[in-house]
Amino acid sequence: MDSSTPSLAAAEQEALPGLFHGSPSERGVLSPKRPAVETAGMADVFPYYAGFAFEWATKQLSRDGSHVGSDMTVLDPWNGSGTTTLAAQSLGIRSIGVDRNPVANVIARLRGETCLKPQLTEAPPPGFGRRFYKASDPLNAWFSDGTARRFRDWTTALRNADGSLNAVGAVAVFRVIRRVTKKFEGSNPTWVKRSKSPEDRIRIPARELDDFLLTEQKALRSRIATQDRPEVGTTILTASSDSLPLRSNSVDVVLTSPPYLTRIDYAVAYARELAILGHDISADRSLRSSLMGTTLIRKGETFSRQFSPVAQELLVNISGHDSKASSGYYLKQAQQYLADLTDGLNEISRVCKERALVHLVVQDSFYKDVPVPLAEICIDEAAARGWVLEEREQFVVRRSLVTLNTPARAYKKSNVAESVITLRRG
Repeated sequence: MDSSTPSLAAAEQEALPGLFHGSPSERGVLSPKRPAVETAGMADVFPYYAGFAFEWATKQLSRDGSHVGSDMTVLDPWNGSGTTTLAAQSLGIRSIGVDRNPVANVIARLRGETCLKPQLTEAPPPGFGRRFYKASDPLNAWFSDGTARRFRDWTTALRNADGSLNAVGAVAVFRVIRRVTKKFEGSNPTWVKRSKSPEDRIRIPARELDDFLLTEQKALRSRIATQDRPEVGTTILTASSDSLPLRSNSVDVVLTSPPYLTRIDYAVAYARELAILGHDISADRSLRSSLMGTTLIRKGETFSRQFSPVAQELLVNISGHDSKASSGYYLKQAQQYLADLTDGLNEISRVCKERALVHLVVQDSFYKDVPVPLAEICIDEAAARGWVLEEREQFVVRRSLVTLNTPARAYKKSNVAESVITLRRG
């Protein structure tokens, strides 16, 4: 391995510190915010941005069950790493988790594992994944040819009959890649750089890589073995929130947190893991552009849609801001986001039963110094679709992505709030 690459031997001894140890901090009022270190519900097995706490989700669904009935179906149309589906599973409740990002779905499937194959996936022979490796392999953005080939040997060995990767093995690979590519991460935790030259790529001896992947598999399997969850119908689907593959009037409770209007590009944030799954977001922008909140403006997108008053006021304020591109790119990005949000609310309305409950965890933000009242927008848009606000809880957020963005600090802002919005179908 070259000198710029962290020692895998040292990393193996550390076993990704903090990921398998510790406990949630004691809290008085239960907030949906995830603690700095959360081991409950295996939230710590792989970092996935945003989301809410497993403990909070479990208590929320338990309360819903006492009102709706235990024979209910729970949906999360922006399921992320699967906190909603795992919380439902722990309570013996049927659930469906939908996310467009296949990386999120691999993590969600791992967290929901209740049984494991008796043996680890052993190190495959060299060249085992030859047919899956190409000279333009997306892994070459960070790794030398030899190391990328060895990763492809492993992904081939981990491939199931249906073509997907088994969740334990895939997340083991994700964890290794996160560990050894730290030098490509910057101050913005959601933006991952690529190598600038072949010399900048990471080289890892095959045997060292094999040992680390085996160690990670063992650690994950050991962790899963300590989980005590009932066998219950849990479905994880790779699909878009604007076109849910579900029957109308089939869902009793929705518990979710849609992506916020904070210009987080989830495809870039998980570019390394997507590369493992065969997605090259640099060469093919289709997945990246399809994710809600993307920083790309989709080709052929029209921006003539009218939204509810609070959303329309936000668009007027963004368009009228005196900073560069406010009336151009940034206005279009906000319009695109609102279109995705309202399309998702349309689908939630379609699949929910009469008197169904929806819990939205949303966070307000800022565009420059313009407040983005996302909670009010969601309440306003939901009301236009026949949903009645039953409850709103607010929690002050003192640390957000804005505090990490140096240019954004130039604009004066107040604290923002994270809200739990509870709606009932009228």
